[in-house]
Amino acid sequence: DQCWEVSLQPYCQTIMVIDDLADRPHQCDLLLDQNLGRQSNDYANLVPTHCKVLAGPQYALLRPEFAALRSYSLQRRQQPVFKQMLITMGGVDQPNATGQVLQSLKSCTLPQDCRISVVMGAEAPWLQQVRAQAQDMPWPTEVLVNISKMARRMADSDLSIGAAGSTSWERCCLGLPTLMVVLADNQRAIAEVLQAAGAAKILDNAFAVPMTCEVLSSFVTNTNALYEMSIEAARIVDGLGTASVVSIFLALENL
Repeated sequence: DQCWEVSLQPYCQTIMVIDDLADRPHQCDLLLDQNLGRQSNDYANLVPTHCKVLAGPQYALLRPEFAALRSYSLQRRQQPVFKQMLITMGGVDQPNATGQVLQSLKSCTLPQDCRISVVMGAEAPWLQQVRAQAQDMPWPTEVLVNISKMARRMADSDLSIGAAGSTSWERCCLGLPTLMVVLADNQRAIAEVLQAAGAAKILDNAFAVPMTCEVLSSFVTNTNALYEMSIEAARIVDGLGTASVVSIFLALENL
């Protein structure tokens, strides 16, 4: 909060803050909150009058690979199919949401030619268990660890089951339809606004087999729903937010 920022002011020409709560005062020159639905006036009484506030996912800080693959990803979704599923619950996945989702999927009816990719971090405590589960799945299931080409994996996937964190903006940029699992209280707001926008759907209880199977079945039987979700997701993030933020920050530096 502002206590730390005030301590830094003697050593910095320009201070930028990244926040997503809008619940405490800041002393800064530039503030970024990339959450969907956030407005600059949410910080009206929390920042100095000279502070410039960048609000909304159009300023999402994504790596360049996402913007580079956006056109390809959106183009392949013009004719939606359900063949490749991506599961990403974060690098650590302490509660083993990945394993619980895989267990639920085993009872679902998916296309015979469906393939599943699971992405985890090398330090994930349940990694070995998930690998064992993957070998026992009814469909080819690979477990990828610390991959460097995440944008390519997302672009080549038809549906994602993932945590409702900051990765949401990466999925939106590529128009990747998503079933979101809320793993922490601070993810709930992101999940709800994305669902309201039609850009994703919340699995309130992703580990309840009937619910998971019912939702997946709706996409298997109606792939047009994948297309509609993709279109709405792509409207939210264009992948150019990093360049915009850098440009604005440098302009402040040069004042």
